[in-house]
Amino acid sequence: MLNSSEEQSYWYFRLNGFFLIDNFVIHKSENIKYSADADLIGVRTPFVYEEIGGQSEDWDQTLFKNFDTKSLIGIICQVKGGAIGDKELFREPYLSYSLARLGLTADNSRIAKELGESAIVSFQNEFGQNCQIAKLLITRDEPKNDINYLWLTLDSVYDFIRNRIEKYPKEKYADRNFFSSIGLQTIIEMNELDARKFKKL
Repeated sequence: MLNSSEEQSYWYFRLNGFFLIDNFVIHKSENIKYSADADLIGVRTPFVYEEIGGQSEDWDQTLFKNFDTKSLIGIICQVKGGAIGDKELFREPYLSYSLARLGLTADNSRIAKELGESAIVSFQNEFGQNCQIAKLLITRDEPKNDINYLWLTLDSVYDFIRNRIEKYPKEKYADRNFFSSIGLQTIIEMNELDARKFKKL
């Protein structure tokens, strides 16, 4: 089950065109000493589109300045609502395991090694498709150490969700109960309540 921080992060990526798996279980195996999980892994295809909230001007430019949206994009994301500490977040064997599940290439060991040293790896896969894979951390506070991953704040994630709802208030409110997230339904309902209060002023 997703916690609040993970749930907001999930919808951030969903609203930016990603297909996602949450709490992806990384089983103990030949190269994995201890079982673990990746909070979110996801893939975004080049021609993703939706009439309501899925057009080029709807995507978060803070995120996509890092990517070529004409490529297949994969993300491996960890979400930390509290202190990060000194824990190693993106270990190479776990990256390789997650990359295999994303399925963008068969050369997961090589890509995992490169991704262990960089925030993003760009490559052509075996079918000649342009691909980019990134590791990304979402936290409440800025990491204190040098980082080799993309980083977003939970505040920016929440602001993006709220702004998307404010951009399409009629459509989102009318369809709020179709969303599987109580948290997202609540944000939509609070936006509608605030709008009604503003009209009365």
